[in-house]
Order: sequence, then structure tokens, then C-alpha cells
Amino acid sequence: MVKARHKGLFLLLLTGVFACKKTSVIETELPVSPTTGNRTAFTLDSIYLYARQTYLWNDALPDYSIFNPRRFTNAATDLENFKAALYAISQYKINDATGFPFEKGALPGVPKYSFINPYTGNRGFVASLDTEGNGDDFGLEFASFGAEFYVRLVYPNSPADMAGVKRGDEVRFVNGTLASSATLLHGLDGASLTLDLLRQREIPLIVKLQKASYHSDPVLEAQILQVENKPVAYFAYGQFTRLSNSKEGLNRVFTDFAGGHIETMVIDLRYNHGGYVETARYLANLLATGALNNKVMCTEQYNSLMQQGKATLLKNQLYFDGNGQAVYLNGRRATYADVDFSTAGNTYHFSKAGSLQTIQNIYFLIGNETASASEMLINILKPYFKVRLIGSQTYGKPVGFFGIRIDQYNLFTAGFLIKNAQGNSDYFDGFIPDVTAEDDVRYNFGDQQESCLRAALQDIGETESGLSSRQIRVVEQKYELRSGGQRLSGHSPSFSGMLKQEMKLIKTE
Repeated sequence: MVKARHKGLFLLLLTGVFACKKTSVIETELPVSPTTGNRTAFTLDSIYLYARQTYLWNDALPDYSIFNPRRFTNAATDLENFKAALYAISQYKINDATGFPFEKGALPGVPKYSFINPYTGNRGFVASLDTEGNGDDFGLEFASFGAEFYVRLVYPNSPADMAGVKRGDEVRFVNGTLASSATLLHGLDGASLTLDLLRQREIPLIVKLQKASYHSDPVLEAQILQVENKPVAYFAYGQFTRLSNSKEGLNRVFTDFAGGHIETMVIDLRYNHGGYVETARYLANLLATGALNNKVMCTEQYNSLMQQGKATLLKNQLYFDGNGQAVYLNGRRATYADVDFSTAGNTYHFSKAGSLQTIQNIYFLIGNETASASEMLINILKPYFKVRLIGSQTYGKPVGFFGIRIDQYNLFTAGFLIKNAQGNSDYFDGFIPDVTAEDDVRYNFGDQQESCLRAALQDIGETESGLSSRQIRVVEQKYELRSGGQRLSGHSPSFSGMLKQEMKLIKTE
């Protein structure tokens, strides 16, 4: 095998020059599409034709003539038309366990997993932070808690972090006006922001922020706590950014943890929307003991057409390494058709990283934003560790994808299913917590008064003291999260997905 990394994809506009015949998805030829039409029509064709070959559930898609992608022309913009076509594609495959489509999302007309966005270069997605950990804003989010407003999240190295703002700070005034959803959102839209804060219910603090570009560390907090006179590691991780961005911070944290005989760790993934599978696998290897070396960690399963190497359209997608450079095989440019999509070629084994060898119990703090690579980490560790889940139900995303470039757009359809060593991937509706607790934004990460961490430590304490673990619910009687703790931020919601960076190329002679 020759290893390479994906960073960019080739500009492509399909012209639909395919044979005029009906076909099954297991054949290599595609169903008929017209050879004439405008740019929008060809892009709609391309969305369907690529899905027909690369979509995880392509077996449910009808022929071109039945689906008729060019019928999606009623929206105000091309992008909205493309999204409508993708949504229709995503609703064909039914989950027999629920009777609903696998991609039935929370919002009307929006798939749960697949999406299409304008092409923004090779650096990932423009959101709160892109997949490289870059931001260009104030670097903070807010949440309502009852009738009050609090700082919900501060991105490390951001203007808010540099000014000393912390999660749990109550926001009293925004640019001199009483805090409300409207004043906070309006304030986040500006180039500067003045916040009157109250820390720990009594310490007033005024900060003045200017929007700026920054590079964030995905490690939000790391410390060692004591429970029943035993050390417990606490680690809050914000995003599975590209491994080259994450590795240094992860190594630093786990080197510190290796200094004590730590058997139990609490990993806070409540705000972690996912990211790169390579980073999730690396974190799993940091948690592993040497005894797990060479044991199966996970398997990525593609559709049968891709496993057989018959997704012929991928010849139009050029393959790039991690530095955005072209990859050559036998003197020609490598394409995604050269990638090994077989199950055997996408089965990964543990390879111990770091010096921490003592972890036996892992508590995950979770919520409805815990998605994708975060859920993958939980799932692949379950066969080998005592895993307990604290918080609220996760998003439910056992699928991942890689990008396909179509004209001015990046198409991301659910491309592969990730299974753990026991073959489990059935968490499309999310993981249910063992202990239910509400996210309490009045306290910073690692504060033992915060409801989710307090519930985890209580559960750990009961186990350590010999009491049987029991179902508990930690809530504050005085406060209640409004709308689940309404998230207020000055940008698009952070990327929620599981991206494939490293891929194996089939070695050719």
C-alpha cells in the first residue's frame, strides 16, 4: 500500500456523456443523463451521479429517469436547488429500526448527515473554527440559562481568551445595554464588543474585545482531580482538528497525566462536533494500554460498488497529499479511483501512543452536540474499557465522508460506516447516557460544582467506595435551561462531521 493524504479535490463539471441504458448500482456504467444543458443542470446531474456511486446507501436510489435531478429549479439560488436535490437523495434509505430515513434530520429539508457547500479552498470549512482550528471572530459563545446569560464557551488563543473571559461568566451588559438574545447577537456581529461580566456571582469584570484571526488549541481544559483519595484525570476536548494541529496538545496533556497512577479519566466532549477520524484514532491510542496493540480498533465500511473498485467517476477526482501536493502512481496523477475502499484496507488496529498505561475506566461527558468523531471515540473504546456516559443524548452519527469537488461546490454525502471491534455502529439516534445531567453553563470546565462533572465524580466515588452505581439525575432547582440552553454565537454553527484525511492508495505496478 502507498499512503497519502487528501487535502484538495479537482475542479469538475460533469457533462453527462454516459450510455443511454438502465443499470443497477452494482454495474460500473451510470444511468442516462442528457449531454446538453446549462451549468446548473450539469451540476444537478453530477450530484445525483456521484451519489449513485459513492453514497453509503446508494442501493436505495432510483434510476436517473425516475429521480430526475433537473427538476430541482424552484429555489431562489442554485445552491438552494442543489441542497434540495441532495435532501431528496438522502431520504430514500429507510432505517428499519425506526421506520424513518437514516438521514431524517431535525430541520425540514436538511439531511442529518450529507451536505453541499461552496468550495472554500483546501483548508476545510468556514465555521466557528475551521477544521484546522482557525477562527476569525471574538472566540466565544453564549447561552441563556433561565432569564440570565452566560459565557458558554471560550476558544483558546482567541481575543476573548486573551482578555481573560471564562466559561461561566455571567453577562450583564453588552455594549452598555442590558444583556438579551438580541443585544448579544447584535454585539457579536460588530468588529468590537464590550462586555460587563460577573464572575462567580460577585466579581465584576469589564472586557473590551476586537475581532481578530487566531489559531485555537482544541484542548479546552486538563487537570487532575481527587476522588476517594485517588487521582482522576479530567480532559475537555473541543474539536477533532487535523492531527497535525492536535497532536502536540494531546501529547502534552497525556504526558502530564502519565505522571500519576491514573485509572479513571473523565473526557468532556459536550461541545465536540467531530472532525478528523485520524485524530480520534490517535486519542484512542493515547488512552490504550500496550496490551491492546494490534487488536482491532475500528473498521470503515463503504458501499459494495466502492469496495469492488467500480466507482468509476472517482477517476475525475484528483488525489492530493497532506501538503496539497499532487500524488503520482507510475508516472500519472493519482485519483480517488486509486484509493483502496475495501473493508480489509480500512480496518485499523491499536498502536499504543504515549506513556500513559493505566487507564481502566473512562467517563464521557456528552450532550446533543457530541457528534461524529466524538461518538466514534466512545464506540471504539467500549469493547475494551469500562465506559460510562454522563449528560444527555448524543447526536447520532456513525458515518463519515470525504469531499467531492463539483464545479464551484464541495459535495459531502454519507460515505462510510464506522464499526467498532464488535461490529457495532447502531447509534444513529445517539448514545443514551448512563447518568442524566444538565449542562450547567454557570461553571467553567473542570469546576466540580458543574452538574455533569459533579454527576461523574459522584458516580466514580460510589464505585470507588464499593457502592453499586445507580441512576441519578443532577439538576439545579433554581435554574432551568431555556430551549436546552440556547446557543448564541456570531457565526455559523461549527462543523459537525467525521472527515477522512488519510487514505490508502492501491499499489499498482
